[in-house]
Amino acid sequence: MEKKWLKIALLAVTGCLCVKYSGTAIDALILVTATLKPLLLGCALAYVLNIFMKRLEKIYFPKKTDPWVVKTRRPVCVFSSILLVLIFILVFFGLVIPALSDSLQVLTRDIPKSFNRFQKWAVKLLTDMPELQEQVKSLKIDWNSLYSKTGSFLSKGIGGIFSSAFSIVNQVVSGAYTVLMAVIFAIYLLFQKETLKRQLNKVLKAYFREESHEKLLSFLKLAHTTFTNFITGQLTEAVIIGSLCALGLVILRVPYAAMAGVTVGVTALIPVMGAYLGAFIGAFLILTVSPGKAVVFVIYLVILQQVEGNLIYPKVVGGSIGLPGMWVLAAVTVGGSLFGIVGMLLGVPLAATLYKWFGMSVNQRLVRKEQGEETLLEKFLEKENND
Repeated sequence: MEKKWLKIALLAVTGCLCVKYSGTAIDALILVTATLKPLLLGCALAYVLNIFMKRLEKIYFPKKTDPWVVKTRRPVCVFSSILLVLIFILVFFGLVIPALSDSLQVLTRDIPKSFNRFQKWAVKLLTDMPELQEQVKSLKIDWNSLYSKTGSFLSKGIGGIFSSAFSIVNQVVSGAYTVLMAVIFAIYLLFQKETLKRQLNKVLKAYFREESHEKLLSFLKLAHTTFTNFITGQLTEAVIIGSLCALGLVILRVPYAAMAGVTVGVTALIPVMGAYLGAFIGAFLILTVSPGKAVVFVIYLVILQQVEGNLIYPKVVGGSIGLPGMWVLAAVTVGGSLFGIVGMLLGVPLAATLYKWFGMSVNQRLVRKEQGEETLLEKFLEKENND
């Protein structure tokens, strides 16, 4: 009894201290996270690369046991996985960024013409309202002055953000260092993953009871399965919908077909919100060339999204994450509010893991109750009453 009350007192004191010094604790957590950022990024990168690596290892002479095959299997598959990710990133930026730049230039050049056409259309429409018609006729915009002021504002804004060349160089070097260290750490993790797995299992066995150890392992396995299925399913679905989008736009002779397909595919990685984001970016770029084709793009994408939502997504991703649509939306909203795009991506599989785990726990408790067995809470209350 004394030990029990001592534990409760320690927990209460710890809770009060956490609440009282929460600001300091959060600042310390932010500092630790910033310091460990390359390692945390490396862990995330290694987890994603491991999905590709495992599949490549099944392709790279899986049945051969020759020494040279065994020695080269892991290095070849690791660096092939990195190469695949690099190619994907380069293709995306190589297609989207130049197209976006061209579209902004076209949009800047065509705005005055579009405004004049709109003005003439409005004048014809307002024949029954002569006063308003005269106001529309007299409306003039000095586009050169407007562009000049916009450029000056942007240059001042950029100058305020990057006040000196040193800050720019510092940010570039810091970002490059973080990415480089993350990649190196990810490579080490991939090469030593079996050893790390054994060591982690040893630590868990040493510091946890057998029952707790088994529960923790089962939770980690569930989380790993859910995250792997989610990432694999989302990537496969993104490739399919991006390819179908590009192919359909080529057939319909819509400009920027390849760029729009890549954009729709990449944004499809973001659950729920990705479809709207891809549609907005693609429509904006096509609009600068042909407003009619932009409408065609939106209509085609709406049809494609319906096919994807009812046929492709259920079969490719389907019930792999086992999370109802309502909770998917909630996970995306909460994750996006807290951690931006990263929160949107990780919120869904994390919520799915907790949802499955909670469902399993509820079912186990119901089975025990049906069999007349006491739950842990009931045993605790009975013990308290006896004491």
